[in-house]
Amino acid sequence: MHTVWKARHYRLRNAASFSFLIGATLYSFCSFAAVAEIYPVNGVWTAIGPEFPINRQEACVSLKTFGTEAVSRKSIPELIIFTKDKRYDVKGDDQNETTIKSINAADGGFWITESLSKRSRWMIFKRKTKYFLKIVDPLTIEIWDKTTLTRYAKCGSQKPPI
Repeated sequence: MHTVWKARHYRLRNAASFSFLIGATLYSFCSFAAVAEIYPVNGVWTAIGPEFPINRQEACVSLKTFGTEAVSRKSIPELIIFTKDKRYDVKGDDQNETTIKSINAADGGFWITESLSKRSRWMIFKRKTKYFLKIVDPLTIEIWDKTTLTRYAKCGSQKPPI
């Protein structure tokens, strides 16, 4: 009788251990799948270019004064806003919203793949874009899209948080 009870106890303990292992594995898969990728930078960034010879402060004041019209008025060449997994790009009268698909850390920066957030009803597939983002310093980034390199300055509070 004692050996039957002992064998049953071992089977229950093994079944409980196996169930715990399966549950932990499923939980880890679900929790990893729920983690969304976010950009390594955030906030509002204005392009700095030789055809727009204004400094960082002037570009940001122009943006604060005129809003996105500063881009269409050609006070600043381009405006990018990074928020969590979305990027809003304003260039001339064109505005795009893209969603991050992947971020891969590379030597000196990040390879970022995105797709347009809003798909036209005529487009069957979402167009993906890939570019290299380099963080030069906390207030400056560079984006290389395999054809051009553009430098951006961060607008907003220049003071460190208290």
